[in-house]
Amino acid sequence: MAQNPKDLEYSILLDHYGPVLTQRQRDILTEYYDEDLSLSEIAENFGITRQGVRDAIKHGEATLRQMEDKIGNARRHQAMLADLERLEQLIHDIRCRNTGLYSPVPGITRSTDEMLAIVQRLISQEEPPNGI
Repeated sequence: MAQNPKDLEYSILLDHYGPVLTQRQRDILTEYYDEDLSLSEIAENFGITRQGVRDAIKHGEATLRQMEDKIGNARRHQAMLADLERLEQLIHDIRCRNTGLYSPVPGITRSTDEMLAIVQRLISQEEPPNGI
């Protein structure tokens, strides 16, 4: 089943700002947005009413939205990922054009290999190898 864009948005906000919520709110929102459980299933898991689950979700959503409105980390992170994906596309285009030459330029091949490694490291948020 395709995830609702609003659900994905709150899932992303939960990843960024989840620690500011109470543990119970975070667990309820995780079950609702990440595990796709129904209000009834969550209510049963926590021993509360469906209305209690709904209230916890609404309060948690409001807190996440306020944090994003004030800080904007999730928005900036998504924009950075989109830019990195575009940069990766451009690098592949350069490599393709270089290999289409009668005699490819080795420096371009080495440079694009390094650029792709850097882009992939930034996307996966890994630490650079020692010495770099």
